[in-house]
Amino acid sequence: MTMAKCPWTFKPLEDGATVSPYTQRELPDGWTDSVTHCVAMAGARNSGKSLYTAVMIKQLKQLAHKHNRSVQPADRSTRERYEEVYEKPLFEEMRAMDPTPSAVATDAYQRDPLIFELGKWPDPQGVERMNYLVFRDVAGEDLENPPESEADRENLAFFTYADLVIFLFDPLRVKQIQDYIHGLIPNIGELGADSLSVLDNLLDLLDTDTPPPLAVTISKFDTVQKLEQVDDARWKKIMGNKGAAFRRDTGWNFNDSDRHMVHQEAHSLLSFLGAHDLINKLGAAAPADGSFFVVSALGEAPTGRKLARSGIAPYRVLDPIRWLLSRHGVFAQEVS
Repeated sequence: MTMAKCPWTFKPLEDGATVSPYTQRELPDGWTDSVTHCVAMAGARNSGKSLYTAVMIKQLKQLAHKHNRSVQPADRSTRERYEEVYEKPLFEEMRAMDPTPSAVATDAYQRDPLIFELGKWPDPQGVERMNYLVFRDVAGEDLENPPESEADRENLAFFTYADLVIFLFDPLRVKQIQDYIHGLIPNIGELGADSLSVLDNLLDLLDTDTPPPLAVTISKFDTVQKLEQVDDARWKKIMGNKGAAFRRDTGWNFNDSDRHMVHQEAHSLLSFLGAHDLINKLGAAAPADGSFFVVSALGEAPTGRKLARSGIAPYRVLDPIRWLLSRHGVFAQEVS
């Protein structure tokens, strides 16, 4: 069996296949000789999925340069969509992107995956193979209500076959954080649907004998870090701990012991917030292969749709992706 999956459904392929048996679409040249890393992302509306995607890919390209390699779009569709939907608004126009359209919309660009070449890396047998990151997400509203028809469920079935599922959890949906954060950031903007209800619907999709690894990722962590400034001794103690792993960015290197420390600290933070449902859901959905992460795509909250004057300062954005890639020896070596 090939180590490559169908880029549209994430389902397994037979060796030598040139056409996906699931979509009848032609596969990229040499696809079944490659190794694919299929990532599905979910989150409620306004949880920061588009921002995360834009910055994660940009950071991945910079990481590749550190390894004297390059990350490139694998096809014209990926190149055009990444440039127009993600890169141009954020990095050229310095504004937040438009919300992801629903899958039923005529302009639903996310129905096709983003596919990036990661270069050639040794497989478990030591054979150098081209590796691809295959990335899909859905609009928050597509997971806010459970899919009713079999066709709707099938459209979301790629989550089940993913190598990693990233769930972005918006901390501004937590009332305790909302109450403290007002006045510390200029405008928290529109809030999306309840993250837990979206997570419930996602976990319903992932209810299989072998669910994929699940990265529950606290987004907009720069806003959480501002809780160090509030007039509350408990928050000052938690967020003012300079030695905490979630206060440090490990730069371009990743190691699993640091990831585990962040997981434990995020677990403690969520417990303090009373988010026991979220903790229990992760434990039930992925008892052996679930982890908490903390990320900030921008490093500073935007004012409306305009980015902060300080620019873009990502924080731990690559951690969830590197949790997957490092298991396969991709960008696993330390760099200076």
